[in-house]
This record gives sequence, C-alpha cells and structure tokens, in this order.
Amino acid sequence: MTISLYLDHDTWMHRLDARTKILSVLALCILALLYSHPFYLAAVWGLVFLGVVSAKALANMKKISILLVLLFLYSAILWPFFVEGHTHIFQWGSILITSEGLTFGLGMGLRLNVMVMSGILLLSTTRLEDFARSLQRFGIPPSMGFAVTLAFRWVPTLLGSISMIVQAQRSRGLDLSVGSFVDKIRGYAPLVVPLIGHTIRQTMLLAMALESKGFRPSRRRHSYSQSHMTGLDYGVLFVAVVCVGVSWRLRVMGYGV
Repeated sequence: MTISLYLDHDTWMHRLDARTKILSVLALCILALLYSHPFYLAAVWGLVFLGVVSAKALANMKKISILLVLLFLYSAILWPFFVEGHTHIFQWGSILITSEGLTFGLGMGLRLNVMVMSGILLLSTTRLEDFARSLQRFGIPPSMGFAVTLAFRWVPTLLGSISMIVQAQRSRGLDLSVGSFVDKIRGYAPLVVPLIGHTIRQTMLLAMALESKGFRPSRRRHSYSQSHMTGLDYGVLFVAVVCVGVSWRLRVMGYGV
C-alpha cells in the first residue's frame, strides 16, 4: 500500500503550471519569513487556507492536523521562555513570561504551519512528473531533480510499508493499544526488523530496475508532454510578486515585527 498526497481534482489550482505553483509556494514561504507578528502571519495563514479549500485539499490537511497542532503548541509554549520583553505576564523564580515572548511564540507557530501547509498544498495539486519536469526547466541538474522526486515517492512508499507491517503483526496477535506508554514503545520493537528488511529489499529492487532500463541521472530527460504558461499563471505570479513586494515594504517600515 502506498500513500499519495496528490488529489485528482479539476480545480483552477490543479490547472496551473507546476512552475507557477512552485514559485507561489516560495512566495508564501517568503511572506511567512518576513513577518513575526501573529496578526500578519494569521493573514498569510488565512490565504493558504483559502488555497487549500479552493484546491479541495482538506483531506490531506486532516492527515497532518496533529502535526500542525503540535508545531503550533510547541512554538507557543517554548518560545516565551527564551524571548525577553518588558510586559510581564507570569514570573516564577528565574522563569519569566512576557507578552512579547508569548506573541513571538504564537507567530512562530503560525509561521511553521504556513510553510508546512504550503508544501502539502503543492504536493496535493501537482503530480511528481510535472514537479520533476518543472525543476529541470528551472535549470536544476537532472540528478538533483531525480533525487528530490525519488524522495517524494520513497517517503509515501515507506509509510505504506509501515502500515502494511503493522496490520500484518496485528493479524498475528500484536496489540499496540494496551499497556503503559513504555509497553507501547516496546510493542513497536517487533516492527523494526521487518521494516528494515523490507526497506533494503525495496531499495535493491529499485536499483536493479533503474540499471535494467539503462538509467543515468546525468542525462537530460525529455517528457512526452510539455506544459505551457497561460494567462491564469501569469496572473497568479503577478499577484504573488505584488504581495511579496508590499510585504517587503511593510517590513522595512517596521510593520509585522
């Protein structure tokens, strides 16, 4: 069983050229890095969420909802202990929590969520073949593009292998839901050996398959289909450039910090 993040929907975002989507995601990450105030980052988060809704990618967001919540909570809880400020909220001995530190922690949590959600949105609306072809058209060496796309393919395959092994062990009587926290961790020990063996076997099969086809990463690859930029692509890129430019100006003027 393999887990793919790509969702085959007919939305305006799916119809965009892969180069447009890659540059748009980079623009969103730049916006997230320009701001540190949670009010401005919440606006960027809302923009990404609107993109997720319009692309019908909420199913993938639900898969990583726990990760998003944990990233936000860790940042909101840990950063206030390391950021100094003048407005004291809580003090216990040498531990001091300030309003500035809490605000910064909330902003960092939103920043991480924006970056993760932007990446998931890209993978939800872009086929790996289109992604690899766009990297090549950007001038990235074919070997590097192949390594990136192979990683995107390999991680879902590995996650699918883990799920398959867990189901196989459960059919043999392994129950991972009982016992204390330490017992649950020990229960995963029988899964390590078959996972390592399965991973090595899949790696060898992949290497033999590439060798049998005469694959050489250094050779330039040609695709049977070529995508073209449309007016919608240029419009999205124009909006992205304007947003980055306005945000950069606001950041220079001292807003969003």
